Amino acid sequence: MNLKPLAAAALLALGAASSADALTITVEPGSNLTAFSYNVDSTTRTINIWETWGAATSPQVYLRFDDWAYDLSSWAVNKYVTNESGHDWASFAHELLNAQKGSSPEDDGLSFAEFGIPTRPRDSDRFADITADELTYRDYLLFDNGAVANGDTVWFTYGLTARRPDSTQPFFLRQSEFLTAVPEPATWTLLIGGFGLIGASLRRRRQTLGHVSA
Repeated sequence: MNLKPLAAAALLALGAASSADALTITVEPGSNLTAFSYNVDSTTRTINIWETWGAATSPQVYLRFDDWAYDLSSWAVNKYVTNESGHDWASFAHELLNAQKGSSPEDDGLSFAEFGIPTRPRDSDRFADITADELTYRDYLLFDNGAVANGDTVWFTYGLTARRPDSTQPFFLRQSEFLTAVPEPATWTLLIGGFGLIGASLRRRRQTLGHVSA
């Protein structure tokens, strides 16, 4: 007996049931997920999300969160992603974006429950390591040191907090099989300064060599 159609119908029913809650989650155009559904449990403050990534799915998938109940409390997110992309995954990344789809700074009240009340666990059944970039200019989680074979489903859990509607109404979750960690501006300054010193050193070396005669 093929259970996939039944499972898909059950997930769609869960997604439809979520409309009874204020929070709505939609897939941004161009993401091209094969399947998507979710439900919201306001009593336990839990959001469950199911996604299927196919061969035509965009390298970056955006979810849009509308009508979030902005307050100081955190929510738990359980996300189940089925890999039907045609190749294995070695990592998976999540990044929160503000209303303009820009990076989420530290003071906008949007985070992976970094200072949530309560804090929420971060875990995955397929990835052993989690790298978090939650400094001044970004809210980013990279799950790696593992693998998700084509045809398998990976589970993630983490917290989500949104406290200030003025800068994050709505907000977005960007997901990717892999999003590289981008250095913060202070790091860029150090890197550029280092490149400048290297360039000056090479110029001095060339000038010195140019004055050497046989």
